[in-house]
Amino acid sequence: MSVLVTGASGFVGSWLTRALADDGYRVVAQMRRPPSTLFNRLGLDAQPLVEVVIDHDIAEVARRCRPETLFHLAGMSQVGYARENPLLAFETNARQTWQLLDVVRNMPVSPRTVVASTDALYGETGHAPATEAHALDALGPYEVSKLMADAAARAYAQFGLPVVVARLGNVYGYGDENQARILPGTLDAIRHGRAPRLRGGGRAVRSLLHVDDCIAALRLLAEHAAEPGVRGEAFNVSGEPAMTTHAIARLTLDVFGRDDLEPEISDDAPGETSRRFSSSARLRETLGWNQKISMTEGLSRIKKAMEAE
Repeated sequence: MSVLVTGASGFVGSWLTRALADDGYRVVAQMRRPPSTLFNRLGLDAQPLVEVVIDHDIAEVARRCRPETLFHLAGMSQVGYARENPLLAFETNARQTWQLLDVVRNMPVSPRTVVASTDALYGETGHAPATEAHALDALGPYEVSKLMADAAARAYAQFGLPVVVARLGNVYGYGDENQARILPGTLDAIRHGRAPRLRGGGRAVRSLLHVDDCIAALRLLAEHAAEPGVRGEAFNVSGEPAMTTHAIARLTLDVFGRDDLEPEISDDAPGETSRRFSSSARLRETLGWNQKISMTEGLSRIKKAMEAE
């Protein structure tokens, strides 16, 4: 079976590409620039089942390779960068998604397609996790651009295409270098022997999901993308339990045995006390997916990988 992974050089994309190749699938790994450090560290640059395609035109890549399965992960993931470059965010996250989907619509046999979205579409969720029935509250350029892609995917499913949307929560694991996220920032502090810095009083609430559990969910959605109740639907893919950023940092320090470090907490960023997390109950009930990796185990895996560097 041939699989196209767009954004294959990213954090989730690299791990997904390796999982697919390890299982014997031939993978076309689309990316905009040469492979990332993580992609190469996972040995994917030398994996014979992986074809690296460096091309900005994702739709054209899909037209050429005509995959049987498609994971669309490409896009702008940095919220701050999207705020500074709104037009680019709309072009990258929204426009290229519907261009890709229109190519899929015109293929002789449509690939089972998973479009990666985000649970940031729900905005502030309060004290209860957002479900797929939660009102959408996308306001910033990043959130709105992802909402446009999310809606486009569900619209193209009306043509009978086997398309499903995965609204990803906060995915973590070894190799994530996005310092804007709580865990990579904490890990970088540990690596350099300094205390992690937490804004907003450390009270922001997030739920984290290990990348292996995320990949299992994406593959399960792809497998069932053509089925009633899945095709054209959106599913949250997130972890439990929800934790404050202070609790996440404290647990990370404990797993890494850094009792000598204590998080530095400032209360000068009220906007970072947000509560944003979602429930994957629908995915569990519909397809039987279950989160298997606890935060403690996931952090232990990262620690082991970092020690092996």
